[in-house]
Amino acid sequence: MEVVIEQGALKGLQKKTLLSNKPYVSFLGIPYAQPPVNDLRFKAPVKHPGWSGVLNAVSERDKCTQYVFMTNHIVGSEDCLYLNISVPQQNELNGKLAVMIFIHGGAFNYGSGSMNEYSPDYFLDENVIVVPINYRLNALGFLNLDIDECPGNVGLKDQLFAIKWVKANIAAFGGDVNNITIFGESAGSASVHYHTISPQSRGLFQKAIMQSGSAFNPWAFTENHRASAYKLAKNLGCLSIDPKEILKYLKNVSAIDLVKETEFKDETDFMDYKFVPSIESDAISNPFLPAYPKTLATSTFPVPVIIGVNNMEGIVALTEDRISLFSDDHHITDEISKLFRNRYSTETISKIKDFYFNKSNISSETMKLENICNVSTIYW
Repeated sequence: MEVVIEQGALKGLQKKTLLSNKPYVSFLGIPYAQPPVNDLRFKAPVKHPGWSGVLNAVSERDKCTQYVFMTNHIVGSEDCLYLNISVPQQNELNGKLAVMIFIHGGAFNYGSGSMNEYSPDYFLDENVIVVPINYRLNALGFLNLDIDECPGNVGLKDQLFAIKWVKANIAAFGGDVNNITIFGESAGSASVHYHTISPQSRGLFQKAIMQSGSAFNPWAFTENHRASAYKLAKNLGCLSIDPKEILKYLKNVSAIDLVKETEFKDETDFMDYKFVPSIESDAISNPFLPAYPKTLATSTFPVPVIIGVNNMEGIVALTEDRISLFSDDHHITDEISKLFRNRYSTETISKIKDFYFNKSNISSETMKLENICNVSTIYW
């Protein structure tokens, strides 16, 4: 199957869904913006010029550069602004198809929209076009020096650029430009929330689904972006505090070294992410986040939203050592305070402790373990 869009012609790959054997066409590795390399590093995404001839969209491209803490490896590439499109071929509706754009999770530091990780089969069986996207991560996606050349939030701006690309091109694939849903999990869910409150995303989609994350999560927003930027530069050998000098220096540091410098040093660093969404300076042109999320949320544009979490999903942030510390009554208050990065008053921490760890509410060690998971889920 070939599709012609503004950038050029695309040839997809014929496939079938696993359970229903329903035919569909996947278009893999479609560039939605120019590779953000060299002078484009840290900048907002730029329109892709297109290609000549037919682009064989039959294989996925690299995920964005990231540190995978589970394997202790750095993988991916800076040339990563690609998306995949899966289109059902038996359209029982005989009309334009609903479109769902998926934003992957990973705490804004890792993950990808790979079909190997997120199979589209269920949605395809329901006659939905599925579009997972990649976006820049970690310092490459969220370094903020409060200047136009490094405005911050370029990972969110990548997402915005991809959503605009889909709205402009999805009709050629049989999609309904007036029936677009954005959905995501964890950091992808927080990203969806950001798009519902950002003035830049207004009118680009009709519905949203948030799975286990919001812009109000403490890990999804930082007020310390300048300090994190200066510390990163200093650790990599740049002693200047001039944003333009720092930018010039960091553009010449390898992507691997940039990400390596931000990797977790030990388990206590887990969930303490430095390069995540932040407020953009008044000096920035077309800011994505011109104010605090809670401020933007008061004047958001209305769209239907489904929001939810998974039971006890905070278990992914727990280690055996941390669980053992919760077993000692004298350490519970300290551990709760550490978990919430000392953001809350002693009174609030005490209320959390009483709610989850009051001895009259714990009838067994199993219940205590469940409550350890539950208190972690609050933060997660």
